[in-house]
Amino acid sequence: MSSLPTVFHITHVKSGSQWVKAILTEAAPKRIVATKVGLGQFYEEPLQPGAIYPALYVPRPRFEQTIAPKVDLDPQSYRPARGDAASVWNWYRFTVQKEPQVKFVVIRDLRDMLVSLYFSLKVSHKIISDNVAEGHDKLNNMSEEEGLLFLVEERLQATANIQRSWLRACQTGEAQLFHYEALIADEQAEFARVIAHCQIEIAPQKLAKIVEKNSFSKQAGRKPGEEDVSSHFRKGVAGDWRNHFTDRIKTDFKQKFGQLLVETGYEKNTDW
Repeated sequence: MSSLPTVFHITHVKSGSQWVKAILTEAAPKRIVATKVGLGQFYEEPLQPGAIYPALYVPRPRFEQTIAPKVDLDPQSYRPARGDAASVWNWYRFTVQKEPQVKFVVIRDLRDMLVSLYFSLKVSHKIISDNVAEGHDKLNNMSEEEGLLFLVEERLQATANIQRSWLRACQTGEAQLFHYEALIADEQAEFARVIAHCQIEIAPQKLAKIVEKNSFSKQAGRKPGEEDVSSHFRKGVAGDWRNHFTDRIKTDFKQKFGQLLVETGYEKNTDW
């Protein structure tokens, strides 16, 4: 059994996932599991006790199916062997042996996530898949309002599912919730909390330098709020959705995701 917990960073697109991943990688480089296409490192391979799995875009039910699969084997007598399926190894390590694990979830205001996704797909994202190509082509042939409405209809549900599915685990303390907005508001304090939760041993001064090196200003070469739509680091501020939501977008968004904003703590009600 590993003396270090296996760390799972659960998140969704456009919520600083690569930013968080970069800081985790520099803080504990030998423990990071490299990302594979389709999250193959998580879904297809035996999970490594004591490793760190950054940027997992995974709803909770599918996470549980992976880390604690149902296996028809006797936990008292069975011992895994080379060649066993990943599910067997995961069951044995995390259900039978109860390897220590910590989970933290980073979410973002779904409205800002929508606007960020819009500019990413339309302008800055590399065409790395058919899904990205389709979004790029559609958005470049629509007005901004039409494009945002298209994303509300076609692309936001997956992110909403991830957020909603992890709320209960965060409320019970099974996972720790972090808001993207808090991370950008006080990078040093919030990342110190992330690292402490993950039980990563690192000198505070070293961590502070890592966080500073990976700050928005250092990565983008400009201050938060100074916009560059062609950059992966477009603006770096919270609340930008107010500059892009029309009444029509508000109405459609509230109908589909208004309650989720309340549940995730971004609004007290749907009267925004």
